[in-house]
Amino acid sequence: MAMNYPEHRLNFRPPLSYIDIGKVIYNSRYLDIYNYARDEYMRSIGYPYTKLNMEDDKHLAVVEANIKYRKPVHYDEETVIVSKIEKISSRTILFHQLMYKNNMSLLCNEAKFVMVCIDNSFKASSVPEGLKKAFENGPL
Repeated sequence: MAMNYPEHRLNFRPPLSYIDIGKVIYNSRYLDIYNYARDEYMRSIGYPYTKLNMEDDKHLAVVEANIKYRKPVHYDEETVIVSKIEKISSRTILFHQLMYKNNMSLLCNEAKFVMVCIDNSFKASSVPEGLKKAFENGPL
């Protein structure tokens, strides 16, 4: 049976530096935005990235990224980023992230990221049990 992990929501307004000549978020900036949302997710569960890196000597490396663009997002437009864990295996975490606007009524884009846990020598390593448990428990 698959684990149902709690989701995380983050209010986000794109800064001017993320906007392209078409007056919308430049496509590659979504990688930065979703990375920021994952960092905030980890902070909210009491397992900030610094703990993973400094205490566990581990890192989560993106090995696959897929973004589906549906609707544009403009400068300073209010959005909500929903981050979910779809699956955690022994060495990988599958994140599903969605960006909404108009009070969560309009899906603008969604992304899936496969992240592998690596050690300081860049070799695949097990996802720390403490991190798995923190995701199961959800935001504090």
